[in-house]
Amino acid sequence: MLSRVADSLYWMARYLERAEHTSRLIAVKLESMIEQSTEDARASWARVAVALATDGVAADDDDIFAITQRLAFDRANPSSLLSSLRMARDNARQVREQLSTEVWEHLNRLYLRLQPVTIESTWVHQPARVFRESLEELQTLEGVTFSTLRHGEGWHFLELGRYIERAQLVSRLLDIHFGVDAPGYAEPPPPPKYLDWLVLLKFCTAFEPYCKEYTAAIRPERIAEFLLFDPEFPHSVKFAVDRVRDALARVAPGAPPSRRAACERLAGRLKAAVDFGQIDELIGGSIDAFLVEITHQCEQIHEAVYTAYIAYGAETVL
Repeated sequence: MLSRVADSLYWMARYLERAEHTSRLIAVKLESMIEQSTEDARASWARVAVALATDGVAADDDDIFAITQRLAFDRANPSSLLSSLRMARDNARQVREQLSTEVWEHLNRLYLRLQPVTIESTWVHQPARVFRESLEELQTLEGVTFSTLRHGEGWHFLELGRYIERAQLVSRLLDIHFGVDAPGYAEPPPPPKYLDWLVLLKFCTAFEPYCKEYTAAIRPERIAEFLLFDPEFPHSVKFAVDRVRDALARVAPGAPPSRRAACERLAGRLKAAVDFGQIDELIGGSIDAFLVEITHQCEQIHEAVYTAYIAYGAETVL
């Protein structure tokens, strides 16, 4: 596979995962506001703003309208919903021949449908509806991708991009709720309340799976254990890390072992950290460092993939 094709597939998957994550967080937050006081809603929105790591959104900004505009419809914000969809579509267009007609048409249709949407038109009646519909469309696109693409090398680059992005996004979301250092805040935020823990589960589509595993008793340490270490839940960090390692074992099968070694070693190190992590030890005070290290190791894997398979020079092959 050409390195430019692998690059576009990888980034297409990352941007689609980012768009889905953004849609879900905004939809859930808008739907949950009716159950919160004004003060609690502001603190929760600050967590959303910091979790999505958008430039220019202050964690202490109490203008929910402005925050939603920035997170969703600001074309100058590279992490906004519209920007993520635009970049996913641009990458898909560069490798159109690698995609099925169904995948391209579904992505293109979603992008064109959201282009004319504005925060003003969304805010009038049911502001959460457009984000819930976008989330459903993105989940449908994931299913269309799974069922209509050949699961060859290109597919594994899609999987690699999707799960590296998911591991980082979920780790950051957990760090904001469980961490002590409060990254991204000017001042330490108030600790999460009962409804905030419910919302966190819904942010990760985890409320019902969590209840089936632990019953409906909401305990923060169990939430952390489930979203970090559950091997069967698709939005847990462990599930994402396992899929990253599986994808790396299948991409570039013809590459020399020396070029594959760095990627596989880093993925194995990350998997070992997650496999042997203990929630009791982490909740005791080291969860911040653990979650930051997961994000850092994902970045190292990303750089190693680029060095080995995408941005290498001719002298490397020779």
